[in-house]
Amino acid sequence: MATKKNKKVEEPQVDATPQEEKDPKETIQNYILEGRKVLLKKENETSFVRIRYNNNDTNGTTKWRVIINGNLFHTSEIIINCQTRTLTETFEDVGVKHHFTCNASEVLFENNIAYIK
Repeated sequence: MATKKNKKVEEPQVDATPQEEKDPKETIQNYILEGRKVLLKKENETSFVRIRYNNNDTNGTTKWRVIINGNLFHTSEIIINCQTRTLTETFEDVGVKHHFTCNASEVLFENNIAYIK
């Protein structure tokens, strides 16, 4: 008696979990570290920029913290071409922090360098 063998057809594997929505700031930070060109600019507005050294940097790629209107990004180098001043602030959870600050018409990240105008 001959028996028929059933062929097993493999179905394509589909990831059943929905893709996580990435935080836009995280996406921008990844682009910066990849060396992509990222322009942050508001039409007819300036952005308040704080700059602070990042003591947690281990390899030079995230040496500087660039805080644009409260949004933190890291970069390896900064070139500033606008009026700049210093600012000392006290934060409740972390204490005193010292910054370079400016009101920038645009911040361009390219090759992990921030160009602030």
